[in-house]
Amino acid sequence: MAAREALPSRRRAHIALFDATTLTAKGVKEQLVARSFPAASVRLFTSRSDPDSNLAEFAGEAMLVTEPVLDALGSLDIAFLCGTDQEGRRYLDWPGRGGFTAIDLTSASNGRREIPLVNFAVNPEAIAAGPGVIATPRPAAQLLSSLLAPIRRGPGLREAVAVVFQPASECGDEGIEELYRQTVGLLNFHDVPKQVFGRQLAFNLIPTSLYEEGRIPGGVPPGTLEEEVRKVTGGDYDLSVQVVLAPVFHCHAVVARVVLPEGRTAPDLLAALQKSEEVKVGGEGATPVERAGEAGLMAAGVRPAHRDSSFWIWAVADNLAAGTAQNAVRIAEALLARSPGRSGG
Repeated sequence: MAAREALPSRRRAHIALFDATTLTAKGVKEQLVARSFPAASVRLFTSRSDPDSNLAEFAGEAMLVTEPVLDALGSLDIAFLCGTDQEGRRYLDWPGRGGFTAIDLTSASNGRREIPLVNFAVNPEAIAAGPGVIATPRPAAQLLSSLLAPIRRGPGLREAVAVVFQPASECGDEGIEELYRQTVGLLNFHDVPKQVFGRQLAFNLIPTSLYEEGRIPGGVPPGTLEEEVRKVTGGDYDLSVQVVLAPVFHCHAVVARVVLPEGRTAPDLLAALQKSEEVKVGGEGATPVERAGEAGLMAAGVRPAHRDSSFWIWAVADNLAAGTAQNAVRIAEALLARSPGRSGG
């Protein structure tokens, strides 16, 4: 795990998690605890009327989850938006009206030019001070920007083409449950549910190109990942990304071909990756099963492609523990270190 940024010991923040019963929120809560985030208070909210969404936990303690009301938020410094895109849109104007900062993990704000999109390991300078919204990249864009940024800053990057393998957890608990039920059903020669994925994902691979736009499970509109990665890393290289649904529960994996400036070599590429605190280089443990729950990005399988200064890379990162959740908490730490806000004792 990357070294934790030092925080002023007496500064604490009033924080809240919106849609606090989701998988994304679980990842954020785990990171807040693991990194000993100095919270003066923690409140959990939900947008959902489902009775099962009325109770959650934080740091091993059961907590009631309620529907948020803007006028009743009281003292709040930082909020984490952890629901769906639709749920996130509901709250985007609340930070400006309520005088707090929202870190958006829902992707609802990612396409808005006026809202900074931040991968803390790549462009922390984009974190805006004061009330408002800070967007986090989608997990696939988080992985790709963490992988490509050190290459661009090191030997340089002319072109990248990537195939991203998306796990079932991108569709939340429902996706994990359906993949499990499909697997059990197939092993027992039963019919399999297809409400989430629309197809059999178990023991299968499904390119998102087979889905209609807007109907992709956990889907991303065409061109969105490229736009997010370029916004975070700088857009002076060609980038093309395809997404394939994979029958794994956690972790994004990517196979990427990168083209460096003429004359650059594999040692140049490896040296750039090894300089990054976010990237670990090596072949051992570089699969989704082995990286689940682990922080950081594992890059492996660097080998020459079809022409000089062109290379293949295999990379894996946990989409919850090491991706957006950790990124969001690191952004919150930076906000707290920069400004006292309305911090409590």
